[in-house]
Amino acid sequence: MKNVVRILLFLSPLSGVVALLVFSASPIAVAAPKLDAYWQVDDVRAGMKGVGRTVMRGTKVESFDAEVLGVLKNTSPGRDMVLCRLSGLGLEKTGVIAGMSGSPITIDGKLLGAVAYAWPYGKEPIAGVTPFSQMHGFVEAYERRDLAGHDKPVRVGLRQPLHVDGKSFESATVSEAYDDPAPREADGLWLTPLRTPLAASGFTPHSLDLLRERCGGAGLVPVQGGAATAKIADEEKDAPLEPGGPLALAMITGDFDLSGIGTVTHIEGDRVYGWGHPFMGLGACEFPLMTGYIHTIYPRQTVSFKMGSPLRTVGVVNADVSTCIAGWLHRKPDMLPVRMTVTLGDKGAVRTFNVETVRQRSLTPALVFTALTNSVDMEGELPEELTAQFDARIELEGRDPVIIKDMYSGFSGGRAPAALYGQVAGVVSLLLNNPYEPLRVTRIDCDTRVSAERRTAEVETMELDSDAYEPGGVVRASVFVRPWKGTPQRLTAKLKLPDDLPEGEYTVTASDEVSAAQLALRDDPNLSSPQNVEQVLRAVHVQTEAKRTRLTLRVPVGSAGVAVGGKSLADLPAGMVQILGSARRTGALPICAALSSSQATDWVVQGSESARFTVVRHKQTIADTDR
Repeated sequence: MKNVVRILLFLSPLSGVVALLVFSASPIAVAAPKLDAYWQVDDVRAGMKGVGRTVMRGTKVESFDAEVLGVLKNTSPGRDMVLCRLSGLGLEKTGVIAGMSGSPITIDGKLLGAVAYAWPYGKEPIAGVTPFSQMHGFVEAYERRDLAGHDKPVRVGLRQPLHVDGKSFESATVSEAYDDPAPREADGLWLTPLRTPLAASGFTPHSLDLLRERCGGAGLVPVQGGAATAKIADEEKDAPLEPGGPLALAMITGDFDLSGIGTVTHIEGDRVYGWGHPFMGLGACEFPLMTGYIHTIYPRQTVSFKMGSPLRTVGVVNADVSTCIAGWLHRKPDMLPVRMTVTLGDKGAVRTFNVETVRQRSLTPALVFTALTNSVDMEGELPEELTAQFDARIELEGRDPVIIKDMYSGFSGGRAPAALYGQVAGVVSLLLNNPYEPLRVTRIDCDTRVSAERRTAEVETMELDSDAYEPGGVVRASVFVRPWKGTPQRLTAKLKLPDDLPEGEYTVTASDEVSAAQLALRDDPNLSSPQNVEQVLRAVHVQTEAKRTRLTLRVPVGSAGVAVGGKSLADLPAGMVQILGSARRTGALPICAALSSSQATDWVVQGSESARFTVVRHKQTIADTDR
């Protein structure tokens, strides 16, 4: 079955849960940890006591106690879980803490696994521990999560009843979903994955709200923590990456920073394992692997979380699997540079921001959108009525850049960032996620100039200079538009008809050029459902070259051929087009043609109006006969 991408119009990729895409990668040879260095699940027994390691503040690794309560077998295919009761470091009060993900537990000097799950409503700190034997094994296979059915909890029976919180439990429910259990389930032994605190530095509250809306289902908790101070960064610049220490996975670095915070489980040579649960289950990936600093613990009724900051990049996280994340020390991540300039007012100072985002097809569009949105939000309270001049340049390796130059107006200041940058994120998503050929975006530059005014004009009516034209004639239209809080203005537009245009009834529509471009995409199957990367790029350029400030006359003129197998068959007889387009076996789709002309205006054009006219030969003769 061929891959098909549908492109009708550019939408923000942030309107739903981020899709997890399939990656292929060649495993890198690595020396496996020695089997006698960690516990096999079948050898673990209830009552065993061990020691865990984590950081509660700063970079100092501290110890806590752990007691094995039992083993849950087959919580998901190929996976088991060890139940442990934790104590010490104030865990009796805070419960298991998000950000402890990956905290190693050892028994008799052998590694058991990583703290990864918690009992949200329990009065005791009961943790689900991911066995290290399964962390290592899944990493080397670049295993990816099968998301189907992950919202369905699994109830697992215990070999012997557990006595916790003064109650007896004969089974436990394990959920892979990050949502807190419903109140009716609060009395059961219910384990959910620990959420991942996202340390956000340089982000506005509005930007973080946008992130929170879209991160809940992925178990990410954006936290406005701020970057580590220069003093802390200097004092901790040599802090080692060690088991129990903070392990940060960066998504955005630079003038804004966005990083997930967890804990190192084990280091074997240059190989680092952590978290004990996935970040997003991406399989092969590439994120900066960073050391971190824990500022404090933020208490919550269900699961508290660590507030931390990344410190320095020490390697690359290259595996994100169902049991953990893993990476390599002494390697440099490949990042996408994004530069943004924002000017507020005609004489406002120009502010420039530079960041780098990870190159991950399922995440990069959302991260670019977040960074661009934040660059405007940094200007503070925007005017209620504003106009933005926006220039974006998306550079591609080995191909012409994608250029977006347009004006946006007619929305309130609070809605400005999403309106401005949704198209950029949509273009990046289409380029990176096309299934035909890898496209590498080398950098993105965006310049935004915001003024406190509304420069829109609504199309109200349209009048044609005639109701009948000959083939080869010129349609002249008077389009009346009403500028915002202004008096109606008359714009004159014209459209040349081809000499061979068939006689008949036609409709001309006056609108902005972007709306007309969306109709052009819809009418050409090779653009709305591209079959190769060249058609994807053509579709992108059709949309990005259109301007909201241009008034367009558009006249549909019927079928111009058919699209078959990604190729256009034009200039076919009308009967052949009908036969091919109606035959299911051919897979042919009709290509609808349209005439159009555009002209610049001083406003962002909104709305549309249509009028009908007739094309007849020897129009004057017919008119004279009628008289």
